[in-house]
Amino acid sequence: MAKNDYRDTLDFLFSLQRVGIKLGLDNIRTLLAAVGNPQARWPAIHIAGTNGKGSTAAMLESILLNAGYTVGLYTSPHLIDFSERIRIDRQPISTEVVVEFTRRLRPLIEKIEPSFFEVTTALAFWHFAQRPVEIAVVETGMGGRLDSTNVLAPLISLITPVDYDHQQYLGNTLKEIAAEKGGIIKPGVPCLTNNRHPEVLAVLAEMCRSRNAPFGNVFEEGSWEILHADLLGTRFNLALGGRNWQNLALNLPGDYQMENVLLAIAALEPLKKHLHIPDQAAATGLNSVLWKGRLHLVSTDPPVMIDVSHNPAGFARTLGFIGQFFPKNRINAITFLQEDKDFRKIGDLLISGVQEIFIMDLRLGKPLNPQIYRDYLQEKGGSAQIVDSLETLRERIFRSSSPQQLWLVIGSHYLAGEAYQKLL
Repeated sequence: MAKNDYRDTLDFLFSLQRVGIKLGLDNIRTLLAAVGNPQARWPAIHIAGTNGKGSTAAMLESILLNAGYTVGLYTSPHLIDFSERIRIDRQPISTEVVVEFTRRLRPLIEKIEPSFFEVTTALAFWHFAQRPVEIAVVETGMGGRLDSTNVLAPLISLITPVDYDHQQYLGNTLKEIAAEKGGIIKPGVPCLTNNRHPEVLAVLAEMCRSRNAPFGNVFEEGSWEILHADLLGTRFNLALGGRNWQNLALNLPGDYQMENVLLAIAALEPLKKHLHIPDQAAATGLNSVLWKGRLHLVSTDPPVMIDVSHNPAGFARTLGFIGQFFPKNRINAITFLQEDKDFRKIGDLLISGVQEIFIMDLRLGKPLNPQIYRDYLQEKGGSAQIVDSLETLRERIFRSSSPQQLWLVIGSHYLAGEAYQKLL
């Protein structure tokens, strides 16, 4: 297959973004029916939430791989290449499969005009059935109730912390957003969450009660003790449901990742009714998670960290964690936001947590006007400037910085992808 075939296919798929976000299940059902409803041929773990979906999905993928299963993983968005979204046993989907599927369904796609995410979801589900996988971990794209992934009949539904994001689609209150995320809850299917907001918990509990779905808040039965934490990971003890796990290691940094660990480990108990998952697989899986863009320390001299946090809650967690290792005057931030983000709240967090702020002027997605971002930061007393090239910053970072000066790349999957390609 010629490289041009793959590039042309991606151009066609990305052109579907012009139709915007389509909330609803009619198109995905039509696409899946055209390829034999592949989502019915493999069991799934379905994950929704605002923050932590991807990390939790990656933990479960790693645990299940270490238990000996063939595991599919569907996440979004990608960092560098489209194929990262759809993986089996950590191997990205091949270019040939992407081209084959798109060519086969193109007449239908042109007829019903689905969104980009609807088509990629159908592609993932079809690919998982072709292999086939023995279990798939699937995260929603946005929301839950009307998300294209919500055609699954999962073994378990997981809902990670719910916070403010995508309000124009999901609602302006936590109750409204929680109701959309909780839309993945299925009758009789266990649902676990690691939310702390009482109003979110109340919504999810009521949705489970009305659907006769067993509901669990992992904080009611679980806790952890951090033994050691640094910029490479965490060593900890875990107590859950009367069991004690000693001296576990997670190779994703961030004390907040303990909440995701607790959810992932709690999910194993109901999954054991369907799968054989030894304790050692869980321990080894946590210590071998592969998940880029989450407090990823890509250089130590000077320290450069890439993080995809893109809403106020994510920024607060990231800045709170790195503040344990570097004082404010030793942290510089390279940032870039999409126009729908709350740049004021994010800006306030950056001003209080870092010394200098470099705003990238990138033409990716639907970017926030960098002048608006800079003007707000400067008005609030922050040191901010606009930079048009990561290559320009790279020279400054690697020629004049010291091991005591952290450079934090944060704000968007788009920016993270650029950084992996142009900073390293």
